[in-house]
Amino acid sequence: MRLSLLAALAVIAGFLPTQAIAQDLLITNARVVDPGERLITAGNLLVRDGRIAGFPEKRPAGFTGTVVDAQGRWVIPALTDMHTHSFGNSAATGPGEMLGPAGVAKVALRAGVARYLDLFSQEDFIFGVRNNQRAGNVPGAEIFAAGPCLTATSGHCSEYGVPTRIVDTPEDAEREVTALAAKHPDVVKIVYDNATYSSRSMPTVNRATLEAVIAVAKEHGLKTVVHIGTWQDLRDAVEAGAAAVTHTPRGQMPDDLPALMVAHGAFHIPTLGVQGDFARYLEDPALLDSPLLAEVVRGDVIQSYRQAPDSGSRFAGWVAWQHSIISANLDAVSHLAKAGVLMLTGTDAGNPAVFQGYSVHRELRLLVEAGLSTWDALAASTTSPGRFFGRDWGLSVGSEATLLVLDGSPIDDIRNTERIHTIIQRGAVVTP
Repeated sequence: MRLSLLAALAVIAGFLPTQAIAQDLLITNARVVDPGERLITAGNLLVRDGRIAGFPEKRPAGFTGTVVDAQGRWVIPALTDMHTHSFGNSAATGPGEMLGPAGVAKVALRAGVARYLDLFSQEDFIFGVRNNQRAGNVPGAEIFAAGPCLTATSGHCSEYGVPTRIVDTPEDAEREVTALAAKHPDVVKIVYDNATYSSRSMPTVNRATLEAVIAVAKEHGLKTVVHIGTWQDLRDAVEAGAAAVTHTPRGQMPDDLPALMVAHGAFHIPTLGVQGDFARYLEDPALLDSPLLAEVVRGDVIQSYRQAPDSGSRFAGWVAWQHSIISANLDAVSHLAKAGVLMLTGTDAGNPAVFQGYSVHRELRLLVEAGLSTWDALAASTTSPGRFFGRDWGLSVGSEATLLVLDGSPIDDIRNTERIHTIIQRGAVVTP
């Protein structure tokens, strides 16, 4: 993304309307799907001041708020994308779809994704939009932001023309993380990637610098998300105290790694879609026929993924790489989940064949394909991200009332998360 575009998007963001105001709300005749308790109960759900206040058997006396008759539909917590880059959607051919963080917030919420974590944008721009939203001026999904990538000189994230923070030594880590902390990032992201991609590798920080970044971030009360490329990278990051690792390495996973992650309480953001969905769409173009996808992504962008890239295209290598890792990635995620590693849905949207908002639904389907139960997959996008951020995104009394009303049970079929009937944000019914 070019800097001139960043400036233009900042202007656009300033002209968006304000957020909906929370109201007293009673959802009647609902089937309440609680990922925390793994329980579906039929009844009513009462919301006051943006939080779940109870599950009354009938309308409370004197209730004057809004009543929504769910007519037997399913109520779940809204979804979360824990890894995106919120400039927009890439196309395989032709121009992409430029949205900016405020535009992504609106699109994501329409797709049922009520929060997203941007893991690399120009820091003052993304923090400015985030802060403007927290002041009540930017509608849509709640924005969380890392700001810059911390990376080595000429390392990953430095190639896009967007200024970022370079850390080559522990002394650099102390200086840069301390300066970044003053801007209150929601997490600190660092690239620690020793993988080779199609005979190409990029410089990365050494382990001492990785450890220093994580340690200084902890001193400032900040969690660290580490972009990793190999299983050894994952081991080093977890042992250093990373809160989460993002991406799933290729190759054989060491047998002890799942237990190590559980012992350290580290989360995994697998990003299965960005590591396989372009290839999947070419094999089965019907996957692109989702009505929800058509509502939130421009038609020509969707269409661009129905045709195999030319052999000389940079995307030809991307698709070949995906074909080589899809099966092993699913197997690795299966082993990690069975060991008790907590998963978080993250799309890495902004990259090819992953779409802002919508691809969270793809991640849910892929987690189930990897062997997770529908309950575990749903938790990966609701209660587990809430746990990561210290927020209650479940369906208990006191939970934040940001909800989806669905036309089908996501426990019977995870694909039903796409069948959105009503969106409720902090107690307010949202009009798409």
